Amino acid sequence: MSIPKLVSINPATKKTIGSVQVSPVNQLQPVFERAQKATVAWSNMRLTQRSQTLRLVRKKLVAHMNELSELIASETGKTNWEGFLEVFTTVEHLRHISRHGPEYLRTECRSSGIFLHKKCYVNYVPHGVVGIISPWNYPLILTATPVVEALMAGNTVVLKPSELTPLTGKRMGELFHEAGVPEDALQVIHGFGDVGAAIVDSTHTDMVCFTGSVEIGRKIALACAEKLKPVILELGGKDPMIVLEDANLERAAGAAVWGGFSNCGQTCISVERIYVVESIADKFIGLVKTKTKELSVGPDKTNSDVGALVSEQQQEMVMAHIKEAVSGGADILSGGEDLSAVGGYFIKPAVLEVYDESSNIMTRETFGPEICIMRVKDAEEAIKKANASSYGLSASVFTKDKKRGQKIAKKIQAGSVCVNDVMTNYITADLPFGGMGISGIGRVHGPEGLRSFCQIQAVLVNRFGLKREPWWYPISKRTKKLFKTITKIIYG
Repeated sequence: MSIPKLVSINPATKKTIGSVQVSPVNQLQPVFERAQKATVAWSNMRLTQRSQTLRLVRKKLVAHMNELSELIASETGKTNWEGFLEVFTTVEHLRHISRHGPEYLRTECRSSGIFLHKKCYVNYVPHGVVGIISPWNYPLILTATPVVEALMAGNTVVLKPSELTPLTGKRMGELFHEAGVPEDALQVIHGFGDVGAAIVDSTHTDMVCFTGSVEIGRKIALACAEKLKPVILELGGKDPMIVLEDANLERAAGAAVWGGFSNCGQTCISVERIYVVESIADKFIGLVKTKTKELSVGPDKTNSDVGALVSEQQQEMVMAHIKEAVSGGADILSGGEDLSAVGGYFIKPAVLEVYDESSNIMTRETFGPEICIMRVKDAEEAIKKANASSYGLSASVFTKDKKRGQKIAKKIQAGSVCVNDVMTNYITADLPFGGMGISGIGRVHGPEGLRSFCQIQAVLVNRFGLKREPWWYPISKRTKKLFKTITKIIYG
């Protein structure tokens, strides 16, 4: 019986570009067992050895930069420039983790408080085998980052890339192995939901990291909760942008257009909802319309600004959101047309002015080339509307008063907030990344993200050779009286 294959199709041309063999679920047990055995050697390597291996991985990816950029663009339908940006962001994260990983994971001394005869410290211990299920929208960076963090922390990895972008995940694994990562320390398997479920359910996986939809994330959270298995969930967003009356409108409009339409809007931290103060709304909207109309869309990966959506299903969902919004009273200010006639899953980037906050385009993640603009009276109304969402992944605020922007950032219920910028927080490798609300659990990136792939072990050591502690049995009346006196002196 032949093993079925996953076929990879270029969404910009609808042409097949390659295939990989599906990993049969009934043949995955040896994969997990090899990963478990490999944890012994990999976790016992010195931190500096693991970081050196990751430096070699970085160099390997840079050496294959053009190949990877082209492959990413072909599998996702994005432009070559956007494919390159994935490689750039990936190697920047590798640079940061390989340089600072040993520092973040080094044993930390802690205070022993009043117990001066004790020594206390914290160890960051690997979980063991980490199962990673990665998405299609950024098939390199959203795969490589958790893989690298898990490996740096001393874990081994079983990776399932998205079934829509299997070739990028496969090639990434090959390059990691060529750079020196042991084959059993990183194993790449392919398939659909049943393969992902096998990773989650396996008794050999000690932790799961999933990036994808809220719907699937909930199922994984329930499965992991049943097994008390640690999990990181990087889920969806419906990210708001607030534009205040004193904003640099040229910069704000440029940020809105890039933040909404880069990667064809298929970014979890895309700008999707814009709340602009009424007094400057007309000028801001005019700038956004002008900049949007200047964008080129199509299958020319070299010269186009905006590429294709990843699939027909994604294209249909985005068009449905736009049509529903218009039928509910929204105005299309620019774009919104189905451009399938050019050969792929294209939509002309859409700018809408909306008045109804209950429509799907304002409440559900659209994940496509559209931005919705709503006028507000002032900053307080903008904050209230920005927070009126079950999502909480990222947000942005535009104002010339940076202190005001930082105060507003604290009021926004989101895992990340940019002031006078959009999405750059993800590229900044030392900042933790993750969401509030239904946008996820846990963090990746920075010291917090790297340590998420560890178990925290507290150690206390008795420093002196005393025969017993004063609070051990038997406890004398004199000792009890002494402790009460000490309590009054120190804490009273």
